Amino acid sequence: MKNFLFALITLVITPFLSYSQETQNTDQKWNVGARIGFNLGASAPFYFQDMPDRFEWNTSFNPTIGIYGDYKLGNPRQSLRIELLYTRKGNNTTANVTDRYFKFGDNNEGSVTGEVYTEIDLHYIELPIQFRLPLSKKDNGWYGIAGIYLAYMMNGSFDGKVLQGSILTDDTGMSAEVGRDTPYDYSNDLVNFDWGAQFGAQKEINKFTIDLQISWGFNGIFPFGYETVDPNLFNLYGKIGATYRLY
Repeated sequence: MKNFLFALITLVITPFLSYSQETQNTDQKWNVGARIGFNLGASAPFYFQDMPDRFEWNTSFNPTIGIYGDYKLGNPRQSLRIELLYTRKGNNTTANVTDRYFKFGDNNEGSVTGEVYTEIDLHYIELPIQFRLPLSKKDNGWYGIAGIYLAYMMNGSFDGKVLQGSILTDDTGMSAEVGRDTPYDYSNDLVNFDWGAQFGAQKEINKFTIDLQISWGFNGIFPFGYETVDPNLFNLYGKIGATYRLY
């Protein structure tokens, strides 16, 4: 996977570097710039099914930074946008669960009823590939943008604790109160690839662009059929960002 990622990054960067060395008396097909932004969201069940009745949710500090290239199509206001980004996706929740399965280490597991704290922290190299089209016949700077993204997780964690006072029921049916906060950690079971849809709108002001997008992952953060976290969780984030065109 690391070799594939290196090849993909090389494939994306090479046209940008090659273009920067071309003379300026040829028609400019590429625009290249930098991006910075912030992700606001969470990893959640795809259809929001089986959600706890009561929960508190907080997003983490989730920055995005990288470069982009716009390749102009037949219409100069239409382009194919490719970005290469570092992005963080993370959140934490405190939820009141009922009869939810948890595993603590290798030999301790059971169904929990009570309060549970969870923290998710995922770091990706991300490659959005999108079409960028004007939203008006007049050149007013508004664009729609839509496509897919591919992402490789460099590192990530999924852990938390069952809070004191919760009820733990083992596989024999015996129940006991959790006497102290009990940690759990499923970080080793995370998958390192994600992909999904990404779409939104942009406002261009001279060399700057401000945009608001939605990113919806189609690949769960755990393997398909993973029983410890069921239903699986998918990355769903709003993305607020700004770009600056370098040339």
